[in-house]
Amino acid sequence: MRRVTTVEDNFRYGSAPERRDRIVQFIAEHGYCTILELSQSFDVSEMTIRRDVQRLAEQGKVRSFRGGVGSLTKNDIEGSDYRLRDTKMADAKRSIAERAIELVRPGSVIAIDAGTTGHQVAELLPADRGLTVVTHSFPVVSGLIGNAGVDVMCLGGMLHQESLSFDGPSTLAAIAGLRVETFFLAASGISDRGTFCGNGYDAITKRALIEVAEQVVLLADSSKFANSAMVKISGWDVVDRIVIDDGIAEPQRRMLADQDVDVVTVPAHALTAS
Repeated sequence: MRRVTTVEDNFRYGSAPERRDRIVQFIAEHGYCTILELSQSFDVSEMTIRRDVQRLAEQGKVRSFRGGVGSLTKNDIEGSDYRLRDTKMADAKRSIAERAIELVRPGSVIAIDAGTTGHQVAELLPADRGLTVVTHSFPVVSGLIGNAGVDVMCLGGMLHQESLSFDGPSTLAAIAGLRVETFFLAASGISDRGTFCGNGYDAITKRALIEVAEQVVLLADSSKFANSAMVKISGWDVVDRIVIDDGIAEPQRRMLADQDVDVVTVPAHALTAS
C-alpha cells in the first residue's frame, strides 16, 4: 500500500509543545490534513491530536475544519471554480485524455479524479472494454451517463460547488475498501516538490485514492508548472507516469526524469475535433 504522508526527521519531537510546533510545520507543508493523518504521522492518539489542534486554533496558528485542519485562508481551501478551469488549455486536455485512454486495459477498474481533463477522459471512454470507473467527480459521472459499457461507482459525500466533487468521511470510507488498477490524478499545480491543488478537502480524497491504486497516472497540461496551488497532494515518489502536452520545457522534462517519472507527451492541439 502506498503511504502519501510520512514524517521526516525535521518533524520529530521530544515534548508536547515541540510536537505542536512540528504539527504547524507539517500542516504548512501539506496545506490540509485530516486528524487521522496527523495521528498516524505523529504516532499519537486522535484525541491527543484533537487537543493539539484545538490549542493551535485558539492561538491562531491553524484553521480547524470538519475532520481536519489547515493553514490556509477560506478562499484557498475552497479552490477555484470548475467552470473557469474547464475553458483553459482545452485542446491540450483533449489530447491528454485521448492518450490516457490508450493506457487503459480491457476489464480494468480505474479511478478518475475530479478535474476538467478527467471529465474529458470520461466522455471519450469506449463502451466495448468492460471498464469500471470509480470517481468522486460529478462531471465524470455525468459524462458517463449513457455509456452502457462502463460500470460507474460514484463516491458520494458532500458536494463542493466550486470543484463539483464529493468529499467527506463517507467518501473516504468508500475508498478505503477499494483496489483500483490505475488512478488518473489531476492537479492544479506541479513543481519539483510534487503535485498540488487548491482544495484542501479534495487533496485528502486524492491521497486516499493514491493509496488504493496500483499505479498513478498524472494528467496535467504544461500550464500547471506555472500555476501556484498551495495544498500539497503528494511528492513525485507516488506518481508512476505523467501525460502532458508538448509545451513542457526541457528543464521540467529533466526534473521529471530525475524523479523517475515516465513522461508521455502529446500534441498541444487535439487530435480529433471536439
